[in-house]
Amino acid sequence: MKALATVFVAVAGVGCAGSGGDARYPAREQGCAVKSFPEEPSMPVDDLGVVTVECAAAGGTCERQVLDVVCKRGGDVAWGFASNAITSARFVVHAAHTHRVTQGPRERGCAVQVFRDAPPMRTENIGPVTALCAEDDSRDVCLRELQDQACLLGGDVLWQLDGPVREGNKQRMRGRAAHTK
Repeated sequence: MKALATVFVAVAGVGCAGSGGDARYPAREQGCAVKSFPEEPSMPVDDLGVVTVECAAAGGTCERQVLDVVCKRGGDVAWGFASNAITSARFVVHAAHTHRVTQGPRERGCAVQVFRDAPPMRTENIGPVTALCAEDDSRDVCLRELQDQACLLGGDVLWQLDGPVREGNKQRMRGRAAHTK
């Protein structure tokens, strides 16, 4: 139990340290996919800072804990694993995110292609978007608000739509924003 508390404190401390993250890359769920590189990555990335994790036991579980901290920072790339000893219980790597193809936020009302399922063309996923609408708004009004949320994130594709679903005196609609490559 004491070892678990040590790991938790180390991981929690790392997650709070640093610049507070890059607003372009919101936190991702634990267990998210992360590309790992022994040295510098082979593609352009935006640096999210150094991640240090003290683990009670070396090996695969410690590496996954490091990757989970990268996820929490919004990263999808971890590099610098070769600088750590194979048997180390202390990992230090760089967290990063693949360089976005978006050029930043777009204006509300921008053109957005909408797909119920996965888009048929190559896209870069930006992340989930949510629209909270009045209970008497039509589906089209709620969808336009969802498209606007994608625009504000720099997206031009909206997919995997859900809703609108009534929640109290509001409607909630969800989807995933992406940008064509």
